[in-house]
Amino acid sequence: MIRMLTAYTGEVDDIEVSVTEILEQLNLKDRLLRNSVGILAFHPEFLETGAVQAVSEALPFDSIGGTTSNVAVAGAMGGLMLAVTVLTSDDIMFRAGAAAPIEDDPREPIRALYSRLTFSCTEKPSLLFTFAPVIGNIGGDDFIEALDAVSGGTPLFGSLAFTHLPDFGGIETCWNGKRHTNVFTLIAMFGEIKPEFYLTSIPDDRVRHQNATITQAVKNRIQSINGLVPLEYLESIGLAESGSIAGISSIPFVLTLDDGSRIVRSAYKTTEEGHILAYGTIPQGARIGFSDCGAGFVLQSTRETTAQAVAASRAKNALLFSCAGRRWTLDTRTDAEMKELANCLDESFVYQFAYSGGEICPVKNQEGRLVNSFHNFSMIACLL
Repeated sequence: MIRMLTAYTGEVDDIEVSVTEILEQLNLKDRLLRNSVGILAFHPEFLETGAVQAVSEALPFDSIGGTTSNVAVAGAMGGLMLAVTVLTSDDIMFRAGAAAPIEDDPREPIRALYSRLTFSCTEKPSLLFTFAPVIGNIGGDDFIEALDAVSGGTPLFGSLAFTHLPDFGGIETCWNGKRHTNVFTLIAMFGEIKPEFYLTSIPDDRVRHQNATITQAVKNRIQSINGLVPLEYLESIGLAESGSIAGISSIPFVLTLDDGSRIVRSAYKTTEEGHILAYGTIPQGARIGFSDCGAGFVLQSTRETTAQAVAASRAKNALLFSCAGRRWTLDTRTDAEMKELANCLDESFVYQFAYSGGEICPVKNQEGRLVNSFHNFSMIACLL
């Protein structure tokens, strides 16, 4: 059994107050069980002032975390906020760590990290959780593939870190309060855990311009669409103006593969050549369409997915992430999805919600087996 505790602070400058507020809400002396681990989600300013480091050092167990634009826990939500979630248990063991800095290939750093976390254990982890970095030439799928290769496909849930900044600067992960721009963090959980996973999807009738093909792509970089520089193609269909992709992060790229399956990607940056960088891998030859999902769809999908999870599960602990693209769709109503979520969960739920640069959540394949997958423009939930 896992008990989940949450706490938050909006005090970014007075570190002593930040730590006091977090510890008083957690009340660890009376509520902590034998094994524990921490998960932090926070606005980047809490890194700059040292609040993240101070809070992490005040916790009597390991923690990982990442930047975000907005975060919510039961009873509170906001942009300039630091949230702490504690997973604690008498029968589940937690091990947390950080990989060596990743430059071009995540496989060896992730292999070494997984080996450290599982060393001397007589059983495999039953669940993995990550805050992963955003690295220009690496897609979220690359992290999943590297971890699957050593874990054998142990369910992985988590997020790419994110910030609200227009240039996507300030994205960092942390382990025990130490901040990094290119470090993959991981929690391995051992014992009898039966997590339940839920995620939103984009319906077929919301996908447009499906007659185009990714004619050239490398990893997460789109180099040409229908033989055109990506920005030129987007201009031709009215999704960009004069070489600018302002607002393109709120438009999902829906890719159809040869087997008919679909993946969704969000763009976050352009290069000098007019190429587009996405959070996840872009398969060359895939057909590409664009969804016209608006704020109404985002909020409706939040209601429907949350209602499905509440109806199907007896669990009352939830970790939730929603794509940055969904946040941009809401325009200035940055708290609208968090309010929708709070309205759908009764007071018995303990949860942490944060916005994400990419969502990592297992899905069932055609054989009904859980497969770790990378998503964009989705809301994902793990109920424990």
